Amino acid sequence: MKLDDLAKHLSDLKRIGLNPELAKKLGVVDEDVTRGRLLAQSGGERGHLQVLFLGCYVVDDTDFWGDGEIYWWSVPAILDQEGMVTKNALHALPNGAPPHKCGDNEWMTNLSLQDPPVWAVIPPGDDVDACVIRLGIYDDDREPADLPAAMTTGLETLTQVANEPLAGSGHIINPVRDAIFESLQAEQDDILVEQDITMRKGQVRGFGAGMIGSVVNAMVRAYYFTRDTKHTRQFGPITLHKGETQRVKFDVPLEQGGRLAIFARGHDVNCPHFGVLHVDEPFINRVLTRLKQDELENGFEVMGTGPAKFVAYYTPSYSD
Repeated sequence: MKLDDLAKHLSDLKRIGLNPELAKKLGVVDEDVTRGRLLAQSGGERGHLQVLFLGCYVVDDTDFWGDGEIYWWSVPAILDQEGMVTKNALHALPNGAPPHKCGDNEWMTNLSLQDPPVWAVIPPGDDVDACVIRLGIYDDDREPADLPAAMTTGLETLTQVANEPLAGSGHIINPVRDAIFESLQAEQDDILVEQDITMRKGQVRGFGAGMIGSVVNAMVRAYYFTRDTKHTRQFGPITLHKGETQRVKFDVPLEQGGRLAIFARGHDVNCPHFGVLHVDEPFINRVLTRLKQDELENGFEVMGTGPAKFVAYYTPSYSD
């Protein structure tokens, strides 16, 4: 998602739970104005970082008979160096998706690798110190959960949060989370995971840009990618079949210090240069050495052992 695509997303009034009245209260503006505001935030090497939901593997759907009905929601908060949080539609809005049928030891198939859900947008600049995302993934145990209505309730609660800076991410996350939870009557559902994902500027490379991260427990495994709008290049997604080989090659040369992230859902994918992507380790992150730079001059091959979706990201090295 390039800057123009990001502006289109952040101005989209069709996002779950949103309506024109809420959009006006939350400061969601049209695409041209949004693009202008994003450009005004730009400066330096790093671009806006998008935290994207790549995949979810359900280990235990908690249902004894049949498949579970899995839904998810997310609430982002961006903190400055003083630990203060300010609501801002440019940081992305709370997101979610209605219940999706998924059984034990299965990938959720309603998550697009071509257009992954956006959890948060981290602006460039020195004043941002951390991004906190509350992620909830639940198994619906009653009538189908009405996620659009719950997200509307969450967004209505967000409009009531003060516009001035507040101390701590909880001032945004907690009331919005509680509003979504109560609207869904989620106390009657089974929690697969609910926790905060905290990404800090000082970790590895600013907010883990160019890397895949995960949230894993005994019930569910969720995978996300932090994409630099300005620098990250993408290969795929592609579908691999048993015995099929494809060459992964980006439109820029892979160089020492760059970050390569690969991810697959489905059957095992063999990557001779890096290893095997399988259900227990579906992603690999690498910071390229000079040796790898030379080895990968003409790209690298991936081989399917059965139906699988594969995507790769390359983020060149730059000064944070």
